[in-house]
Amino acid sequence: MPKKFVVGRSVGLNVYLLALALACLMPVVAISGFAMWRAGEAYRETATTRLSDTATTLARAIEADIEGRFTALTTFATLRTFSGDTVLTTLTSSRFKGIGLDGQVTLVAFDGDMPVGKVDRRIAMVAREAVSKQSPALSNLYLGRKRADFRIDLALPLPAEGTHMRALVLSVAPEQLIRALQQKNEALSGILVAVTDGDGRIIARSREPQRTIGLRAPDWHKLEALGSRSGWFEAVTTEGTTTILAFEKLDSTPGWTLVVGEPTAVFNARWKDPLIGLSFGALVALGFATVAAVWIGRLILRPVEALAAHSAAVASDHPADALPPIPKSLVREFETLRVSVEAAEAARRNNERRLETVAQAGALALWRWSARGDLSWIEGWSVLTGTPESDALGMGWLDHVHPDDRARLVETLEETREACRMVDVEFRLRVAGGRWLWVRKRGGPVHDDNGTVLQWAGVIEDIDARKQSETHVAHLAHHDALTDLANRVTLRQRLEDAIVDTLNGKRCALLYLDLDRFKQVNDTLGHAAGDTLLCVVADRLRACVGEQGLVARLGGDEFAILQNDADREEKSLALAELIIEIVSVPYLIDGFSATVGVSVGITFIADSASDADACLKRADQALYWAKQTGRGRAVVYEQEESLARLTAFAGLPAKRLQA
Repeated sequence: MPKKFVVGRSVGLNVYLLALALACLMPVVAISGFAMWRAGEAYRETATTRLSDTATTLARAIEADIEGRFTALTTFATLRTFSGDTVLTTLTSSRFKGIGLDGQVTLVAFDGDMPVGKVDRRIAMVAREAVSKQSPALSNLYLGRKRADFRIDLALPLPAEGTHMRALVLSVAPEQLIRALQQKNEALSGILVAVTDGDGRIIARSREPQRTIGLRAPDWHKLEALGSRSGWFEAVTTEGTTTILAFEKLDSTPGWTLVVGEPTAVFNARWKDPLIGLSFGALVALGFATVAAVWIGRLILRPVEALAAHSAAVASDHPADALPPIPKSLVREFETLRVSVEAAEAARRNNERRLETVAQAGALALWRWSARGDLSWIEGWSVLTGTPESDALGMGWLDHVHPDDRARLVETLEETREACRMVDVEFRLRVAGGRWLWVRKRGGPVHDDNGTVLQWAGVIEDIDARKQSETHVAHLAHHDALTDLANRVTLRQRLEDAIVDTLNGKRCALLYLDLDRFKQVNDTLGHAAGDTLLCVVADRLRACVGEQGLVARLGGDEFAILQNDADREEKSLALAELIIEIVSVPYLIDGFSATVGVSVGITFIADSASDADACLKRADQALYWAKQTGRGRAVVYEQEESLARLTAFAGLPAKRLQA
């Protein structure tokens, strides 16, 4: 009887899709809002930076103009000689325009603190400042009775004449001093530029200079309150316009400040207009995303409803030809799901046949335990092990487990069963012919609807090839691929162990070997013949050393021997003589006779303070002397006496080796 499905109180998919769309859009809206806020801050900072950079640039230009005036005054002082009783000289500007002096130059001399002769009080003040500091001095704006009398004074100290201290004072109109500002008026259209003196009075201004020069700058107290050399603030201009002002203090002046301003409305437009554009774009994107979400929801709902109906029919045990069709979808994932669902029934019907086929192939054995842990069913055991499956039922399969693995396996299975978790363990099974086969047992508990364990199910997998490969790789990591001797890594490990063993009084010897005339064999018979010769040499070294130690190939035609229990020097010398004799016996390779020799360097390991590198270095030094004294010889390196002694076999006197 078909099962009847009752749907309780729930909401439709469209509601969830709308909620999903809103959930997806909210982060976008939040991020967009944050991005717009950050963009506004960035635009505002850019606009402020623009004003500040302009202020800095103009400040440097005005400082250069002032410095140029002092340079011209210095040149004038150099060209003109002031001597005698002349204490006051007023010079007209027309005579000195050629060197950049466009104002009135006055020579002021002091007798003590008092000027000599009749000198204007303001000129005397700036001259006294220059003389007292012995450096150029600049005054604030002097307000005359009328606009044409406004002056700024520049004082330059001169060398004293007798008891009189002297200074040259250049008096110029404000317009003449701030030429740099006037030259940039065309480039400064749209912004206000002004220079104020230390009292806040306007010295120069890019707009209406005739009306504003000499006036105190509005909101000057705001700039003073900032207490910094540069910055920006909002103020009201003499025209009554609210303006954003960036300022820069001028160096080497009595507090002069260059101010660059832009109307607040224009300044805000520079960053608000892009922000409005971003906001509009965000709203358009939000609307587009909403429309797209609705369309995608409709695109998803149709195949989902069809899949739900199809699944309900499958759960109700409808025959395959009575299942409702699933329409094609433009969504690739739903189309893939549709194809998968249509193939699911065929896959399920073929599933058991596939498992049986795999088991019969011998790669897997399928098994089931009872809830107590007894093997109740197994498929593929006979193919895997070559023994009847009946022998494995119950606990009989444990009799086929390797004795070294059995206790560990039983303990692991008991822990797994008690914890009711998945089992995954590797062990060896005895198979036909008495061979041990590495297998991997995996599986887990099968629960009923209440969570009670009904049985255990899993597979036994043949992993022997992998294990053999792992063993081979581990062997290659510590052995030379050509000769199968130990490699440099293994030698270093054994050397370090030997150094530690010296604490127990054990003494070992390290023999460093290098073949003589091996290159001739390679050049004459070829590298293949050379490789064959190296393999034969390796076999002869194994035969010579036997159980006395470790033979290693270090690379090329270099070998090393770590001799155990070398408590007497004679043992190592005897071994070296045997090696020289055996290795020197001619070789027959591919029908050709080849002869090589061997030189041996020997060092003893008897001190735990040494290390592997030091041992190898001493043996290599001894080998070097063996080569130098004619080859086919053995040299012993002695640490205490710093001697390298040739063996009696070499028939040569000892050679001294610097340690």
